[in-house]
Amino acid sequence: MISLPQSGQSARSASLTPRQTARGICVASAALGVYLASPFVTLWHVGSALRTHDMDALGQVINWSALDASIKQQTLNGLHLVPASDDLPEFGESFAATAVSNAVDTTVTQSNLGMLVDQAIPAAVPVSQPNISFASLAAHASVRFARLDQFVAEVPLPGHERETPLRIEMRIQGWKWKITNVQFPTARAPVLQASAAPSNA
Repeated sequence: MISLPQSGQSARSASLTPRQTARGICVASAALGVYLASPFVTLWHVGSALRTHDMDALGQVINWSALDASIKQQTLNGLHLVPASDDLPEFGESFAATAVSNAVDTTVTQSNLGMLVDQAIPAAVPVSQPNISFASLAAHASVRFARLDQFVAEVPLPGHERETPLRIEMRIQGWKWKITNVQFPTARAPVLQASAAPSNA
């Protein structure tokens, strides 16, 4: 019976294991650090682009088709369409959906992104706080990884304390983080409190 020589291989792997392990830990730690920092770097670029009004740079971190669909859905939800009681209740909703879709398609584009940002920022930042900065907004933001490829930032906007925070969702696409969804502030649902104490009516 012929035995294969394995003593040389095991000796070689045993002698290199500490070095390979250390190198592997360093590479894994560096990769993890880059991954964890990358969405924050993207948000910093977004803030910098907004501050300097660099719409080309801002447009590069947006997935336009996903953001377009998100804005259309929010606009339709904001219309609060109630089906009519006639024989064709879907007609009004279908007409509204088509009108909203066409309006978003012609309005939300990279070519007029600057105009949209100029209109959105004054509405988000009241005149009483003209020196508000992206850094001060980020300091109050809530951030988390929803999944390995999805990052969520929720930013409370000044003057909108009674509304939900601005929610920005990003996903990894083509090895880069891209904004895929922006949910604008909406009125918070009223909180009902129940009391177990008997009422003295």
